[in-house]
Amino acid sequence: MFTTSLQVRFYETDMMEVAHHTNHLRWFELGRVEFFRACGITLWDMMNDGIVFPITKVACEYKEPARFDDVLTVEVMPTKVTRAQCVFTYRIVREADGALIATGETQNVFTDKATGKVIRLSDTYYEPISRTIKERKSHE
Repeated sequence: MFTTSLQVRFYETDMMEVAHHTNHLRWFELGRVEFFRACGITLWDMMNDGIVFPITKVACEYKEPARFDDVLTVEVMPTKVTRAQCVFTYRIVREADGALIATGETQNVFTDKATGKVIRLSDTYYEPISRTIKERKSHE
């Protein structure tokens, strides 16, 4: 599992005084970005090599409201990684009381930036991703 923390900002809340539901998808993205950083890869690296990583499927189940100033932990687990796609599952947890805020899943595919066609990752990217996942699992 890979984790990152964030604090709910005021502008992320709605008239019901809770974080608007669309922010959870942004927080999933924050987790994915940090996962790639843990692998030694930035999205800029991939984009500069003509690779983009669009979402083809997303799901989110909301459990508890998050409010302004809550500190949240986003837990990210890659559950399927191939040279063409990654599937991630997520848990968002409030640090103060351990409440489960939301769970979710995304499917992303690697595509050629110019054509939009699905591609297969080269070893330059695939090997660090695979290695990092194996190393993390061996320490859990």
